[in-house]
Amino acid sequence: MNPSLRQDILARLLGDFEARENGAYLQKVRCPECGKREAYINADAPWMLKCGRENNCGAQLHVKELFPEYFASWSERYAPRPEQPAHEKPASATPVADGYLRDGRGFDLEKIHGWYTQESFWKPQIGGTATVRFTLPGGAYWERLLDNPERFGKQKANFVGRYKGQWWCPPVLTPADLVEAEEVWIVEGIFDAIALYHHGIAAVSAMSCGNYPEDALNTLSDAAHQAGTSRPTLVWALDSNRAGQKGTLKHVERARAAGWECQAAQLPGSGQRDWNDAHQRGELSEKHLATYRYHGALLLAESPMAKALIMYKRTERREFWFEYRAQLWWFKLDLEAFDRAVRAEGEDGGDQQSINPAIRDAALEQAGSVKKICTCYPTALYYQANKVTDESWYYYRVEFPDGRAPIKNTFSGGQLASASEYKKRLLGVAPGAMWTGTSQQLDQLLQDQIGNIKTVETIDFIGYSKEHGAYVFGDLAVSGGRVVPINSEDYFEIGPRRHLKTLSQSVTLHINPEAKEFSTAWTRQLYGAFGLRGVIALAYWLGSLLAEQIRAEMGSFPFLEIVGDAGAGKSTLIEFMWKLVGRRDYEGFDPSKATMPARARNFAQVSNLPVVLIESDREQEGGVKQKQFDWDELKTAFNGRSIRARGVKNSGNDTYEPPFRGSIVISQNAPVQAGEAIQTRICHLHFSREGQTQQTKELAEALEKTELEHVSQFALTVARQEATLLEHITTRGREYANQMGQDPEIKALRIAKCHGQLMALVECLGPQALNLFDDQIITMAIGHIQEMARERQQSINADHPMVAEFWEAFDYIEGLRAEPALDHYGGQGDYIAINLKDFERTCGEYKLRVPDMRELKRYLKSSKTRKFVDSNRTVRSHVRLNGASVKCWIFQR
Repeated sequence: MNPSLRQDILARLLGDFEARENGAYLQKVRCPECGKREAYINADAPWMLKCGRENNCGAQLHVKELFPEYFASWSERYAPRPEQPAHEKPASATPVADGYLRDGRGFDLEKIHGWYTQESFWKPQIGGTATVRFTLPGGAYWERLLDNPERFGKQKANFVGRYKGQWWCPPVLTPADLVEAEEVWIVEGIFDAIALYHHGIAAVSAMSCGNYPEDALNTLSDAAHQAGTSRPTLVWALDSNRAGQKGTLKHVERARAAGWECQAAQLPGSGQRDWNDAHQRGELSEKHLATYRYHGALLLAESPMAKALIMYKRTERREFWFEYRAQLWWFKLDLEAFDRAVRAEGEDGGDQQSINPAIRDAALEQAGSVKKICTCYPTALYYQANKVTDESWYYYRVEFPDGRAPIKNTFSGGQLASASEYKKRLLGVAPGAMWTGTSQQLDQLLQDQIGNIKTVETIDFIGYSKEHGAYVFGDLAVSGGRVVPINSEDYFEIGPRRHLKTLSQSVTLHINPEAKEFSTAWTRQLYGAFGLRGVIALAYWLGSLLAEQIRAEMGSFPFLEIVGDAGAGKSTLIEFMWKLVGRRDYEGFDPSKATMPARARNFAQVSNLPVVLIESDREQEGGVKQKQFDWDELKTAFNGRSIRARGVKNSGNDTYEPPFRGSIVISQNAPVQAGEAIQTRICHLHFSREGQTQQTKELAEALEKTELEHVSQFALTVARQEATLLEHITTRGREYANQMGQDPEIKALRIAKCHGQLMALVECLGPQALNLFDDQIITMAIGHIQEMARERQQSINADHPMVAEFWEAFDYIEGLRAEPALDHYGGQGDYIAINLKDFERTCGEYKLRVPDMRELKRYLKSSKTRKFVDSNRTVRSHVRLNGASVKCWIFQR
C-alpha cells in the first residue's frame, strides 16, 4: 500500500471509528454495520475491516467502501509534482496507472508488467483524466478513467475500435497455454480476468456480457487441433446480475451447439460484487471456487428437477423451495421410495455417500418430486418502518417468467402471516401472480428470505434529512457533495451500511443529473422580465434549499411574501422557480381551502423546499371577506418548530409534532394583514404591472417554456456546494444583520436579521459562488433589500388597516359636530374614551361601513397612532345626558 494512503486510512480509523493501536492490528474499531467496537484491521496493510462478532454481525468491509474519497482521484496522489526533487519522483513511466492497479485493484505489478500503458482522456466541458489502457485484438483498445470518473456520468471506461467476436487474454498466455490449462474462464471485465490470473486460473475477458467471442473460440479450437488434444472446457463466469445471467444462458447454448463443453461459475449477490472484488476480499480459495461453481451449475440446470437434485446433493435437505426460471418450486424427497429404488439395484441405502453415484442419481430422480407453488418469483429485499406511526413493511420484488419487468411493492406483516393473505396481496400487486403453496411452505420461504434481512431507514418527507446529512430528490440523492442515484431496489446507499429512502409519494421531483445539459440562459430572462425582484426571489429559493442548515447555525429563516397586482407575473415566477428544483406545473396550495390536517401535512411533507401559500385573500361577492387563514399559525415555523401536533394512534398519550423543515412563501394580491410578530418575520416583494412591455412579456413567456431538464440541475448544484454556501451565508448574514441594526430607520432586530440573511443569499448568486449574475446586479439587489427592510419597519410602525379605518371613521364623525360625539371624556385631557356600541350605532347613522367588531377588538389593542391603554374602564360620560357611567376603551390622545 502507498505510504501516504496508508497513513490517511489509519488516521480516519483512529479518529472517526475510535480504533486503538495494538501491535500489528488496530482493534476496538467501531463497526460501521452493528455499531459495536469489536472490529479489527491489519495496521500494516489496512485493506479489510472485519467485525469480531461473527454470529451477530460478521461484517467484512473493504476500505474502498469506508473511504471512497481516497480512491476517487488517483493523479492527485500518484502523479509526479513539478516541485518534487528528482530522487523522489517515481521511476515508472506509468505511476498513476501503477497506483490504481496496485492500491485500487489489489494486483501484483510484477505479474502484469508491460500489459498496460498510462494514457489520458478528455471530454469537452468536463475536463481530462488519466487512464490505464489495455490493447485489444485487431488494434482496438479499452481504457479505464481514473480521476473522479463520476464527472463523466455513466461512462467509467472508453472503448476505441471493434472487439466483437474477440476476447482480451493476458499477454503471457498463448492459445496453446489456454488449451493446456484444460479450463478457460470467460469473464466480463479485464480486471476480472487479471484477478483470476493471480490465482492460477486461465481467464479471458469478453469485454461485455453481450459479446460472444466466436473468432477467439475458433482460434482456440485450431490450437487444440494442432496440439492433438481435446478442446478445453469453457467456464462462463459473467457477472451474476440479470444481464450477465441472461448472457450466460445464451452463450452456453450457442457454445454447446458448436461442440464445446460448458460449465458456469457465479458469484452470489445478484451482481453486487465481481471477481476483482472477490480477489481483494480474499475469497478465491478452492472452497470459495467450489461454491461459485455450484451457483453456476444451478444457473445452467435444464429442468426444475435437475436444479433440485443439485441443491439436494449439496444440502441434503428433504424438503425445500427453489426458484427456476422466475417461478417458485417445491422439492420433496420420499426416503422410503429412495430406499426401495436403491435396494432394487442391489445397493444398501443406509449411507447415501457410499452408493454408486449413477444409482444414487437415478434413485433420487425417481423418489424426488417437484411442484410449482407460485407462478412468479417474489423476493423480500429489505425491511422498512415508520417509527412515528409504528407501521412496518417488507419491500418485495416480484419477477415473472414471461420476461415482463419486475414489480416492486410492500407486504405488511399481516399479509405475510398466512398463505391466504399472502395470496391476496400477491394477486393485488402482481397481475396474474398466483400462490398455490401451503402455509407451511410459506413459513419456510419466509424463514429463508427474511431471517437476516437488511433494514433500510426511512423518512416521511422529501428533501433534506438532517439526521442523515443527505438530500433525497426523487430518484437522486446528494450526500457529502456526491450525487447518489437510486439503486435497483429503490433506496439510496449514502455510505457504508447507510441505506435511506423516502416514503413520501405526494411531492414528485424530476431532476436531471447531467451537468452538461444545465443552461444559464434563464438568468438573463429572469432579470429582464422581473428585474431585481426576480433575482431576490431566486436568492430566497436558494436559501430554501439550505433552510435546515441555516436554522441550525442562525436559529431562524425568514418568510418571503410575493404580492402585487393581478397579471403582474407572480404565478409565472413561482412556477419557474419550482422548475429549478425539479417540480413542474405547480405553484402552491390555498390554506383557506384546506382542512387543518391537510395544511399540517403540506407543511410537513417537504424539507429544504418552499411551502407556497397562494390566494388566501379572496373576497366573496359584495366585497365581504371570507374567513381567512390565521397567519399566526406560522410563528413557530420561523424557528423550524412544529406547526401542529397530532395524536399517535395508540393506547398511550403519545403525540407527534413534526418540525417544520422547509421555508414559507406567501403569494397573493394583497399584503398579509397580521400582527407585528408575523410582519417582522416576512421579507416583502411587491410586483406590479408598471414597466411591463412587449419585451418583458416575451422574456416571461420564455421562462414559461423553459424545459425542466435544462434548469433542474440548480438544486443539485446547491446541494453539492452545501458546505461552502452555508459558510458564506452564516458569516455574511451576521455581518449584514449587524450593519442594518445600526441603521436608525430600522428598530426591529428581527427585520435586520431576516433581510441580512437575504442579502447574503443574494451574494451567493454572484461571482463568489454560483456565478449566475455579475457584481453590478448583485450590488443593486442588496441595495433593494435594504430598502425592503426600511419599508418593512415603516409598515409595522403603521396601524393595522382595520385600526386605521376605525380612527378614520372616528375623526370623520368628530369633525362633523361642534361637540364631541364619541369621546366620552369630551375632548378633554390626555385620553380618549370610546364606547364601541356607541361607535357602531353612530357609524350606522352616517352610513359608514362598520368593521367586524370581533376582528376590530383583536387589533385595536395594537393601535399605534393613538396608543391603547385599557379596554374595560368605567367613565363618567361628557356625551350622554346626566353624566351617566359608560364602559369605554381608553387610548392616549
